[in-house]
Amino acid sequence: MKTSWIRGVSLSVVLLLLLGLSVAEAAPITLQIMANAVKGGKNTQDAEWIEKMIPEFEKDMKAEGQDVRVEFVASGINDEDYKARLALDIKGGGGPDVIAFDHFWVPEFAEANFLLPLDSYLKTWPDWNQYYDTMKAMGSYKGKTYLVMAGTDVRMIYYNKELFKKAGIPVPWQPKNWNELLQACRTIKQKLPGVTPIQLNAGVEMGEATSMQGFYMALYAAGGWIYNWDTGKWIVKSPALLDALNLYKTIYVDEKLGDAMLQVSPKAREKSFELFAAEKIAMYVEGTWMWSSVIAPNGAWAIPDRDTRIGWAAFPGSGKPGAPPIASVSGGTGWVVNPNTKHPDLAFKLLAKLNSAQARIDYWKMKPGIPARKDLADMPDVKANTFISETTKKLVPYTTYRPGQPAYPEVSYQVQLMTERIVTGQMTPEQALDAYAKAVTDLVGQANVEIQK
Repeated sequence: MKTSWIRGVSLSVVLLLLLGLSVAEAAPITLQIMANAVKGGKNTQDAEWIEKMIPEFEKDMKAEGQDVRVEFVASGINDEDYKARLALDIKGGGGPDVIAFDHFWVPEFAEANFLLPLDSYLKTWPDWNQYYDTMKAMGSYKGKTYLVMAGTDVRMIYYNKELFKKAGIPVPWQPKNWNELLQACRTIKQKLPGVTPIQLNAGVEMGEATSMQGFYMALYAAGGWIYNWDTGKWIVKSPALLDALNLYKTIYVDEKLGDAMLQVSPKAREKSFELFAAEKIAMYVEGTWMWSSVIAPNGAWAIPDRDTRIGWAAFPGSGKPGAPPIASVSGGTGWVVNPNTKHPDLAFKLLAKLNSAQARIDYWKMKPGIPARKDLADMPDVKANTFISETTKKLVPYTTYRPGQPAYPEVSYQVQLMTERIVTGQMTPEQALDAYAKAVTDLVGQANVEIQK
């Protein structure tokens, strides 16, 4: 009797263990996705889109025989606080599985091993072929890809068609080189007294807009850059750096084609927007945001007939050997995978879902912008927006981006100061470049700078 009882208990225990095992096997896998977005608050469209995508992904996984639940971790804080929170979570061994991420943060996080390299997944993901090489580069660091770009922006020359017509300049207008750009400026100065031909941001007051919308456009158009990705060094002297500074000198000092004092006046950026909207500036080198927000018919500096009155042209290369035909600079965001994830394969599947053509179109309908995928520009919804479709096709293949190194903010300040010294006549281009080279060398160390001949 005792033996039978023991056998019965043992059998029950075994059955319970087996039942427990089957329950454990059937337990759903939970993934977390995080973005600096909250429904009804900051980036509400992003939050709404993510909440729409989650059940679609869960349904896809169920069709594959996997019970996956996705939790959205919403946030609505300052971007730098969001970045700091992510760094602390990942450093502590936690954090969400899939994360909305600024491409500019990639180098810093990759150096700390805070991002999962995605190359092994991307080589078998068919959609990867739909991404511009420039967009692939923006998510990469030291030969590895960590981020898949979701959206970006570009920079160009906006021009007032009516002012061009009054000056006798045919529209549409596209300068082939700096000589043609400057000739248009000279014509406007001669034919339209009281109109400033061009706004190319300069000076410390303009902040990062000087670096990204101004000097980098000129520098890249001259065939150079401020950082050498191959050597990991800051370029403190080069022929292109000098060419870019000489362009500033021509515009602001030699020929007075731009308003030098505007660049260093309080609230210079706001004043420049106001002047462009009031047709007191004929050309303005700016980004996508200028069109979609600043001068939009409902914008702060609205131009009601923007679509017919304002045109755009690619910023031309200098025309010298080695310079690109056109130049643009971009920023943007995308998605990364946490290296602490317990389910990297599923995390990448979620990332891939978020970046599929249909997902990106659904997002675009809620929040139009420059797409990172080639195929989106030709899709009916995007194609209907002529500005976005055309700027994407023409500028994204040629764009570049800022180096997200820890020293970047200080280097960028030195760039702004360098342009200010030129436009105010404090220094010659050679003197300003010498001062820049010394300041950046002092900042990052002699071993981290280079001079290009």
